[in-house]
Amino acid sequence: MASRRSVLDRLIDALAVVAGALLCALVLLILVDVMARYLRWFSLAWGLEASEYILYAVTFLGAPWVLREQGHIAIDLVVERLSERARRKARVVANALGAVVCAVLLYVACGVVWQSYAAGTMVHKSFVFPEWLVFAGMPPIFLLLLAVYLRWLARPASFPAVRR
Repeated sequence: MASRRSVLDRLIDALAVVAGALLCALVLLILVDVMARYLRWFSLAWGLEASEYILYAVTFLGAPWVLREQGHIAIDLVVERLSERARRKARVVANALGAVVCAVLLYVACGVVWQSYAAGTMVHKSFVFPEWLVFAGMPPIFLLLLAVYLRWLARPASFPAVRR
């Protein structure tokens, strides 16, 4: 029987799938661009800029999944030598600190999006579009990251076991 996944988990999984699809699209874009230039068929003048935006999107869209799955690098030389009780306390402190950092980043990101929108700044490169669109994805992602940390703080049992 499949376990029930929360809306938060399903959203994080969906964003991870989109990030994976974008990564595949990026590989294809680079492959086509390199082969076309090598064979002297054509050049994708917009390819480099599109690659930059795709990498940016993959990083942000995949971040909540990586956090939830504890896929980031962790150096726990000190923590692993602590007692179980001290480890739990260290985990709570780390999760609280992560929540505070994400809350601050959420606040700052909202300000950046608003300032860019209010200024009406445009990006003029291969593509032309309002600058705030580049920043618009940041607040929702920081909100998701904050939600993961808050869930771990509210329900410590939901914190995944450390992988060895």
